[in-house]
Amino acid sequence: MNIKKKKTLQSIILLWSVGTYLVALTQDAYYVEGHDPKAWAFAFGLLLVGWLGILYGYYAWIANPFLFLSWFFICRKKYLFGILSAVTSLSFMLSFLSYKTIVTSVKLEYLSIIWRGPGYWLWVASAVLSLLSAVVGVIIVINNNKIGWPH
Repeated sequence: MNIKKKKTLQSIILLWSVGTYLVALTQDAYYVEGHDPKAWAFAFGLLLVGWLGILYGYYAWIANPFLFLSWFFICRKKYLFGILSAVTSLSFMLSFLSYKTIVTSVKLEYLSIIWRGPGYWLWVASAVLSLLSAVVGVIIVINNNKIGWPH
């Protein structure tokens, strides 16, 4: 595959990452026990207020700024930083799998998480695609004999 096709592929993968993230925001991220399992699951709402979870020991939301950073670095052709940011983002995202309960109100009500919804898996996929885009970028750099950390 020539360099131009690789650059096109890299750009398409990055756009898929962003698009997948945007679709994830329209889906349920998780379901909880109780009469309304979707009550606290809407991903866009979680993006807006999920940072409050950090105060209660839920660090998965931190994945969002790292994902945004990976996109920024990839656009700036700082692919190694893009890889580091995407891997960090993916690590925080996957940490959500270890949570058995989640805070669901300001009254500190904890409910059991019974299932991860499509929004969660699309969120994870967006980080994987960002990582793949950055890796393709590194391959392009290596093929151009411009090996090394971006400056």
